[in-house]
Amino acid sequence: MKKKLLLDEVADMIEMVSDQLEVHYNTETGEFDFNNLVEPSLSGEDPKRFANKPWIAAPSNWDIYEYGMMADFSETVTDSKKSKPLTVALNGKGAFRRFKEVLHSVELIDEWYKFRRGAYLIIAREWCEEFGLEYQEGGRESEPRPAQSLENVTLDSISIVPISSVTAKRAAEILREAFAWSYDGNNAEQEMRKMLNPRRIALVAMTPNGHVVGIIGAIPQYGTTGWELHPLAVLEEYRWRGFGTALLRALEREVAAREGITIYLGSDDEFGTTSLFGEDLYDDTFGKIANIKNTGHHAYSFYEKHGYKIVGVIPDANGHGKPDIWLAKRIASQQPSL
Repeated sequence: MKKKLLLDEVADMIEMVSDQLEVHYNTETGEFDFNNLVEPSLSGEDPKRFANKPWIAAPSNWDIYEYGMMADFSETVTDSKKSKPLTVALNGKGAFRRFKEVLHSVELIDEWYKFRRGAYLIIAREWCEEFGLEYQEGGRESEPRPAQSLENVTLDSISIVPISSVTAKRAAEILREAFAWSYDGNNAEQEMRKMLNPRRIALVAMTPNGHVVGIIGAIPQYGTTGWELHPLAVLEEYRWRGFGTALLRALEREVAAREGITIYLGSDDEFGTTSLFGEDLYDDTFGKIANIKNTGHHAYSFYEKHGYKIVGVIPDANGHGKPDIWLAKRIASQQPSL
């Protein structure tokens, strides 16, 4: 016998819907699955299966109508100094990006996400009732959703989609695990909140059951020609299996689509995993870079494998003898003549 749907979990699934991703529910197994509209091959089995029973579609972007949510939220803001710029932001092309930028500037981003969550819970309730699905009000289960077993998770079954407020919470846990020395307390959540800024690119890798296993992001610099890659992290049990590569390639496509030319990143050596550790890099800087050795699975080798070049270092960036290694890659499809 299937358990009742938890309304919070239904809302989580609906929040993942986008122009690139559909969500479907199997009325026989009680499981959700995803259909990647941009790259159908990432949807696992034949996506045509979703057109037949026992599958039913979650509300589409058109049904959700987030623009209406934004307009409704603006009407709840009583401070005219904050409500007026929100209302103005909703006019014309690029309203979603402008609205979120204003939310950050007037410090209403937390209130917006609470309001938005309530709206998604209403949509989830109405969807359950429309299809006669039994559901339970209230919070999530005390036990987290189990991760899909490793042997059943392949690159073909992974979906890479834009981050949402729901997946950002799960991505924060990955960030803490991957960079425990840098992220503790609430700063991982704060980093994820920054990644929700519409000016940035932020993508997550998800298994068919909605388990987030990796994250990648980029920040526009130098206008939009140069993008700083930050961060890239994959759950430990999913590393060395191609998920990081898939995320990197997806990010490169997104940056290229925004007319980016170069992606660059800094990769610290704080723990002696390259031959540059402990060296005075103000002496024979480029000679030492040319003869760099990977002595402990440092990430620079991963990036070199995918076409990135070491373009410099910041000596002592993390303390004496602890450099930041900078890599970059040109991703523009054509190089204009000078």
